[in-house]
Amino acid sequence: MALSKEELVRYSRQLVIPEIGPGGQEKLKAAKVAVAGAGGLGAQVLACLAGAGVGELGIFDYGPVELSNLHRQFLYTTADAGKLKTELAKRRLLELNPGLKVNAVEGLLTAENMKEALAPYDYIADCTDNFATRAAINRACLELGKTYVHAAVYQLQGQLTVFDPAGGPCLGCLCPEAESTQDQACAEAGVAGPTATALASMQALEIMKLILGLPTLKGRFAMLDFVSSDFSVLELEKQASCPVCGAKAAADRKFVRAVEPDFISPERLKERLGAAAPPRILDLRNPWEHDLAHISGDELADFDELVKTGSGLRHDEELVLYCKGQSKSTALWRALKARGFLKVAVLKGGIDAWAEKIDRTITRY
Repeated sequence: MALSKEELVRYSRQLVIPEIGPGGQEKLKAAKVAVAGAGGLGAQVLACLAGAGVGELGIFDYGPVELSNLHRQFLYTTADAGKLKTELAKRRLLELNPGLKVNAVEGLLTAENMKEALAPYDYIADCTDNFATRAAINRACLELGKTYVHAAVYQLQGQLTVFDPAGGPCLGCLCPEAESTQDQACAEAGVAGPTATALASMQALEIMKLILGLPTLKGRFAMLDFVSSDFSVLELEKQASCPVCGAKAAADRKFVRAVEPDFISPERLKERLGAAAPPRILDLRNPWEHDLAHISGDELADFDELVKTGSGLRHDEELVLYCKGQSKSTALWRALKARGFLKVAVLKGGIDAWAEKIDRTITRY
């Protein structure tokens, strides 16, 4: 794909880099990249790839911009609060680089629709913040034969790698015990804005290197600790026992299903609260979050203590767990199920979903 005069000027600062040059810029122009998640990682990855001239970008996300996003998601402004991220991101990227093709896809990516969503693209950037979606991306890329770049952030730490289905290790090789994974979305665990920005820039660069045919983090796992300014890279190996790509991998999708708890929708919970014997609702967030917004009639619970002991709970009572999203409540659900609790459910979408679908007077944060 030949470059126009305008493109030669626009990309002149990277055209002079020997590893890119006009030939490399033409490869970028011809490439199609899907970015799963348009939040702290995805917003920056999208901006970097659009600026670099990647010809077609797919934006996959759901839900509106919130005020609490803005310390790390620089595609959006204060005036954007309440508007859908996907459409905003598309508009901003085209303002940055009108010559691109940008596809905005609003909606939740799941194990059921992931493969179809990612199929049209050459490479994928996993910018999601929950293990279930990451696991679904991993399996879809494995089945499609597509290389993808995984990144994750946690407070002042980050991790980055490139998973290549052509013989290399996958996410299942790195995290074979899906049921013991207790990751938290950044809304619950916290993240510093510059941490997300640093990881996203590196993630975008790995995508660019894949397109350009340069060495990447395939088969290696980078860990970044910004408190100590420590940067470590470990070698990854394909595991024969991997539940996804290993020789004994089951065809029944146990890897993805293993991370799915028993969910209760906000609508169903509202119905249950009107019953003669309503469930006991446990809020697993911090006290200041409970003061800011909570479900009427709930109890503020000590998450750490419940994970360790489950004390104060009866095995025969009906429990509904909730947090900001659903990561923290999912972690406790696993711990309680392992101890024999039978009637435990996770509020799907957490307090965010309750505020959106049931009680709009609740403060969103």
